[in-house]
Amino acid sequence: MSSNPSAAGDLRVSPVLSSAALAQAIRAEDFSACAATVIGYGGMGAQYVKALRILGVKRIRVCSRSEARLQPLRGMDGVELMAGGFERMARQGRPGELGIVAVPIDRLVEATEHLVSLGYRRLLIEKPVSLWSGAIERLTESLERAGAEAWCAYNRVAYPALQEVRALAAQEGGITSCTYTFTEFIKPDWPQLFTAEELARWGIANSLHVMSMAHALIGMPAQWHGHRGGTAVSWHPTGSVFVGSGVSEHGIPFAYHADWGSTGRWSVEVHTSVSSYRHGPLEQVLRRRAPLAEWEAMPVVAVDPTVKVGFVEQTASALEARVRAAVPLVSLRQAAALARFAESLFGYPTNGHA
Repeated sequence: MSSNPSAAGDLRVSPVLSSAALAQAIRAEDFSACAATVIGYGGMGAQYVKALRILGVKRIRVCSRSEARLQPLRGMDGVELMAGGFERMARQGRPGELGIVAVPIDRLVEATEHLVSLGYRRLLIEKPVSLWSGAIERLTESLERAGAEAWCAYNRVAYPALQEVRALAAQEGGITSCTYTFTEFIKPDWPQLFTAEELARWGIANSLHVMSMAHALIGMPAQWHGHRGGTAVSWHPTGSVFVGSGVSEHGIPFAYHADWGSTGRWSVEVHTSVSSYRHGPLEQVLRRRAPLAEWEAMPVVAVDPTVKVGFVEQTASALEARVRAAVPLVSLRQAAALARFAESLFGYPTNGHA
């Protein structure tokens, strides 16, 4: 199979495509016969609807608790609107229809279960599915019994920049090591914006966005050890400084660092025997090809840059298996494993959630 990142995009030939080749391949796909239902029309839900329309999906349902939020969609061809919340949904899912769950974190599991009760068997659930690994595991088992296929919508695993690195690293013999940082930009109004449970488990609610991207490149964590400490954040009782290291399921060493009381930022850096690659900001990628060389910005091509990064690629992957071969999504079992990793790393309790 070709891993030439400059090759034309053909999902039948190579699952390792550069961002430009992937964008070309997705544009060549015909999604007009697909159907999707979006539950929740906040910021994320709006991006999903935009992505579906860009892909050319002709049958879209949108459900929102607020009728006022749906007003901008009224009159759009092929878009059916439902107000009043997912609890009032009674229409059965169409064969093969994708259910996209984009409600607040504390309602994600309940909304997913409701869609399954209506016959939906393909589901894309907003990250992190639940703040508790046990709840994700129970949902996974329930969906498997129902014969449903589901993914957690960590959109950073579908970033064109990550696709670029995946393709180049494959060409260079594979990734040899990885480091990532997840220092949070703490803001004083967060206690007013987020629930106490979200803040107390912020590593799962937010920092896993970085970890999902790193481990999409190197494989899931297999072994690790770490240290935590710090008291910079009152609402996060398990600490504010986190450092550690481990080995992924593919035998790739990794290290992580975060200091929520300092001035760091999110980043992912991977290395091959030929080059080093840095995501920081995560949407972009820099490449260095010699120890004393300067970092150079790599060109990255998105299917449509007007949508939140990774959303079109992620949605296309959930709709079409050929795209999914090139853009692997995070399964619910992987989402549960990431949450368990975070529970260990951050020192969170693993019981006490119904």
